[in-house]
Amino acid sequence: MIKVERKVIYGSEQQVLARLEDSPSQTINTAYIERSNLDWRLWDAHLARKAPTVARSIDWLKAKFAICVACYNLIRPHETLSRGEDRIFRPKTPAMAASVTDHRWTFSELLAYPSLCQ
Repeated sequence: MIKVERKVIYGSEQQVLARLEDSPSQTINTAYIERSNLDWRLWDAHLARKAPTVARSIDWLKAKFAICVACYNLIRPHETLSRGEDRIFRPKTPAMAASVTDHRWTFSELLAYPSLCQ
């Protein structure tokens, strides 16, 4: 590697720096983005590369993606968040880590949530 360039695509330089201050890593790391993209491609066939599926409408694709994101954050426990210093596994979702909720949601809770159905 010779050099790394940083270019702001969305927002301002100040917004990016403010977000980085709150970030645990303090630097921009494309590995997080690439891992996230991989997760979404695995969860939804329409987002996979060279997939034989075609999304019939952008609204349908957005709705499916919203459910995937909600499952990822509210239902699915993450290994790195679920292991404390004692290394004992206690299921913890990103929403629990961010104090958005105090428990893992069930699919029933998620699908019954009013704003999800609008």
